[in-house]
Amino acid sequence: MIIFVLRHADKKTAPGADDLTSAGRARAQLLARMIGESGLSAAFCSNAKRTQLTLKPLKDLLGAGLKITEVTIDGADQPDKHVDTIVAAINGLGSDVVAAIVSHSNTVPLIIAGLGGGDVGPIEDDEFDKLFVLFDGPGGKTVLKLRYGAAT
Repeated sequence: MIIFVLRHADKKTAPGADDLTSAGRARAQLLARMIGESGLSAAFCSNAKRTQLTLKPLKDLLGAGLKITEVTIDGADQPDKHVDTIVAAINGLGSDVVAAIVSHSNTVPLIIAGLGGGDVGPIEDDEFDKLFVLFDGPGGKTVLKLRYGAAT
């Protein structure tokens, strides 16, 4: 199994804004170009528009070949249910699946840890370029820590 785990692309900072900046839209396009031919068939995101917009170029590219599951976050202070739901869903997928998870700075490290990938450290509020790739194979789990797009 291969799982791409990342925070949504660059967000607008205006109060109440739940959208991507032009840099965020470009980063989402780059993500689609980078992993669009990886065999990706499942994706998970939160109910925030910015996570959905980060996946949109992949959905546009892959169409019906990509099933996106939206997992609600009830409140910013209570990510546990969101994390647990995504971890359970990923653990229920077959070993040959390639999946993507687009979540938030406070949930991405928890999701990776919940999947057995260990501690990847925090994601700062202004960091949008971290991309983690979790490999779950016969030899165990390995996490690659990558950066993509413009540095943030």
